[in-house]
Amino acid sequence: MDTNSTLQKPASATGCRVKQRLSPLHYLIDGMNGIGSLLIFVMMLLICADVASRSLLSKPIYGVAEFVSLSIVAIVFLQLASTLRHNRMARADIFLDSFIGLCPRLGRLLRTLFSVGGLAACLIVLDATLPMFQNAWHENDYVGVQGLFTLPTWPVRLVVLVGAAATIIQYGLHVYDDVRACIAPAKSQQEE
Repeated sequence: MDTNSTLQKPASATGCRVKQRLSPLHYLIDGMNGIGSLLIFVMMLLICADVASRSLLSKPIYGVAEFVSLSIVAIVFLQLASTLRHNRMARADIFLDSFIGLCPRLGRLLRTLFSVGGLAACLIVLDATLPMFQNAWHENDYVGVQGLFTLPTWPVRLVVLVGAAATIIQYGLHVYDDVRACIAPAKSQQEE
C-alpha cells in the first residue's frame, strides 16, 4: 500500500474510482493540518480586529503580536507532516521526477536520501525542543508583559514536538515506500 495515496484511486479495469482505507495516522496528520488552517483564520481575524481597533479606537488589542509570533511556529509544525504526506514539500521535483522516469531505481534511491535527510532534520528539531518544552512546562515560561498580557509557551513547544514526531513518521513511510520500490523490481527480475 502506498502511504502517499489519496482517498480515491482509479480502478484499472473499469475506470471507476474506488475508496481506499486510510490509517488513523493519516487522519491525525490531516486533522493537524485542519487545526493549523483554523489557527490561520483565527490569527487573521485577530490581526484585522487589532488594525480596526487601532484605527477606530486608537487602542491596540494587547497580546496580538505575541499570539501571532507563537501561532506562526505552531502552524508550521501542525501542517508540516500533511504537506509531506501529500507531496507538497518544496524540493527539486523537476529534476527528481525526470530522474525517476529515466532511471527509476536510482531516482527512488536519491529520493530516499532526501527523505532520510528530512527525517534527520526533524529528529534534531525534536531533540532540541524536548528540553525547551520541559523547561517551559516546569518553569511556567511565558511571553508578553506580566500584568498586561502573558501567553504560556509550552503549548507551542508541545505542538512542535507532536508535529516533528508526525513528520518523522511520515518521512519514515516515504523511506519505506521508496526502498520497497527499489527492491521490488530486483525481485521480479530475479524470479524470471
